[in-house]
Amino acid sequence: MGNGKVEILIIESIEKCDQCVRAEEVAYALAQKDGDISVRVITVLDPEADRYGVVMTPTVVVNGVIISVRRAPDPERLEMLIEKIKGGVVR
Repeated sequence: MGNGKVEILIIESIEKCDQCVRAEEVAYALAQKDGDISVRVITVLDPEADRYGVVMTPTVVVNGVIISVRRAPDPERLEMLIEKIKGGVVR
């Protein structure tokens, strides 16, 4: 995704675990603060999950790169990563 847009994809188990719920909370909170962030949530049964080789949930993917597995990302670290992506420092 170019143009400063950031997509957070959360791949969850069928029955949401505590970490899956927390990952959604973190992602949606950031998206609410920044209109350039979109959030999508899918389950491990979605064919797109196969592309990432998901074996543990939640798996959190930012612009196509896995950034967290088996736990919700730290909100501050995720926000810093997104700022770097938007600034063109990380692709």
